[in-house]
Amino acid sequence: MTTPKLSRLELRIMEVLWDKGDCSVREVQETFPEEGRPAFSTIQTTLYRMEVKQVVARAKKIGNSLIFTPLI
Repeated sequence: MTTPKLSRLELRIMEVLWDKGDCSVREVQETFPEEGRPAFSTIQTTLYRMEVKQVVARAKKIGNSLIFTPLI
């Protein structure tokens, strides 16, 4: 299997997941500096697209929060 191409934002999200392990969208968003922090919906949409690329997966759901885990 070839590794899919990742954008800068996708790579940054993967680094968060590799460092912290399974994370919610909010936890990923809060790792970005306040100045220039991407919106919640931007991180959420990016994670959904990464799920289609099969680089992350939904590990579980806690309340309304989806928890994502890295697959690569």
